Formats: sequence, structure tokens, C-alpha cells
Amino acid sequence: MARGLSLIELMIALLLGLVVTAAAGGMLLANKRVYASTATLNRIQENTRVSFELMSRDLREAGGNPCGGAIPIISQLESGDNSWWTQYADGLHGYDGDAPGTTTGSGTAQRVAGTDAIDLHMANNGDIRVTDHQNPSAVLNVTTTAGLSDGDILMVCNNSFAMVFQASNISGTGMKIGHNGGSGTGNCSQEFQYERNCTSGASGDKGYCFLVPEDKSVNPNCEKHSRSPATVVQVQSFRWYIGNNARGGTSLYRASLINETGALVPTIADTVEIAEGVSGMNLLYRANGAANFVTATAITAANSWGAVNAVQVGLTVEGAEGALKGGYLDGTDGNALSRQLTHVVALRNKEGVL
Repeated sequence: MARGLSLIELMIALLLGLVVTAAAGGMLLANKRVYASTATLNRIQENTRVSFELMSRDLREAGGNPCGGAIPIISQLESGDNSWWTQYADGLHGYDGDAPGTTTGSGTAQRVAGTDAIDLHMANNGDIRVTDHQNPSAVLNVTTTAGLSDGDILMVCNNSFAMVFQASNISGTGMKIGHNGGSGTGNCSQEFQYERNCTSGASGDKGYCFLVPEDKSVNPNCEKHSRSPATVVQVQSFRWYIGNNARGGTSLYRASLINETGALVPTIADTVEIAEGVSGMNLLYRANGAANFVTATAITAANSWGAVNAVQVGLTVEGAEGALKGGYLDGTDGNALSRQLTHVVALRNKEGVL
């Protein structure tokens, strides 16, 4: 005779089913949590790797130019003194507080309060040889003008001087770079002058010629001159800082700095988000011969930016929302997963590098 399930048997079966379902659900949630933690940590590690790799490239090149870091850098720019270009000659300048030209606030790409920033200066974009410069006025004869445009900020250098100027007229057919002076040209004078600060009009006893060929006589306007090789390169300056991104989080940013007058407040251009989730950056600096790394404030007080040969970069990187959101980014303490990592970068263009 067929016999059905009793109510008690049915209840026991349902209870066992619920226990199995709950156990399976718990395992599923635990596995999802482990997967979320692993994915978040992987993303943190990737963002950290990208941050250190790209920032280190700029740090290593700070202060670089094809003629060496020990030569004096002189600005020929109109209405500009050498305050900015003295900083450029140092290769870098860090900020614990305000960074001129970058707003601290809550807007997108604005700097996060309480985080460090750093400016890095280099002249390594291009390598154009000077073929003739036997008159300090107006024109550099070069091997090529490829990649150059009117208005570019350039540096011409040899083993004695480096001068920063604005190209007033690029001639591709004649392979010439003009550096006319006067209002609107960008240069204080059409003559390259080897003394700070540049003065308008004829330089008289300040004229400098970068390359007088051996078979050419020296122009009387060349108070000083060289017969050694000279090179023209494009000037580049970048600022690294922590800023707010458009998704409600924070990121590491790299911005190009444009400065055509030598003013201490540059123009910020081409701000690029490098890596998301970077919430903090702590920068310390070691001057040549010093025993310890110190803050930017200490280096500024000692006026020793030119002696800095290594930078210690400390980054705090947090899990950033993407495919995973909310609690899946949190650790066991309920806070967002994060890692703090430190990396030391030597500046290869400084003497006495670690």
C-alpha cells in the first residue's frame, strides 16, 4: 500500500533543504567577497605600478638637457626675469603647501588639500644640431626644424651656456629658427645675451654666439662665442599632484606647465589623469651629502633644490569603484581596502646621485 509523507517528514525535508541552501549561499557570498577583495587588491597594485612607473620616468629626467646640468640657464623671454628659469635649472621644485597655478578644492582636477605636489623640468624633447650662429641676432641655422612651430619655447645650449627663448619664425626650407625681439615676439631682444637679465635693444657687450664655424671669422657683436657643438631642444615642465576625479574619487594627475614670461605662477595645460584611487602622496627629498630625506619646506628654507639628487615617493592607493562597488571594496575593518607604498627615485642628471 502506497504511503505519503507525513507533515513532520515534510518539515524535516524543508528544513534540511534550507540548511543546504543557506550553506551554499554563504559559500557563494564568501567566494564573492574573496573575489572582490582579490580583484580590488589587483587593481590597487596595477594603479600603484602605473603611478610609480610613469612618475619615475619624469623624476629621473628632471634637470636634463643635452649639454649637461652644470651650465647656467639664462632666460631671453620678454618681460621675464630668471626666477622661473632658476627653478628650471634646479630640475625640480616640491610643494607641501600651495602650488602656484593649481587650485586646491573639490572640483574636478583640483588639488586635494593636505597632499604634496612636485614640478619637474627637463629639456630632452628633440635633438637639433646648430650648424651656424655667428651673429647673436635673430637666426639659428640648424640641421632640421621638424616638429617645431612658431611660438614654441626652446632651449639652445653648448658646454658654456643654455638659453631659453621663443621661436618667432620657423623656416623649414632654410632650416632656420628665428628669435626676433621686441613686443609680441616673446623675446626681450633679438640678440642672445649671456648675462642675466636680458635687456631690450642692442646688447652691446653682452652678445653671445653659440657656434662660429672654424672657417668663419667672429662677428664683432659676439662679445663671447663658442666653436663647440650646440643643440636646440624643446623645453618641458610637468606638475604631479593628487586631484579630484569626475567620479567622486581621487586620482594622480600630471599637468603640463607653460611659462613664457618667467613668472612664478605658470599656466596649467593638458591636465591628464594618470591613475585612479590614489588618495595621498607624501614626497621627501635628499640633498647631496645629506643623511636623511626631508620635506619640501626644509629644502626651500635651505635653498638647496639644485642639490637634490633623490626623491622618496610615498603613495596611498585605495580601491576604486568600477565593476565592484560599495561594501565589496571594504576590508574586514569596514574601511576601503588601501595600500601605502614607498619608492625612492634617483635623479640621473644630478651629480653625486645615490
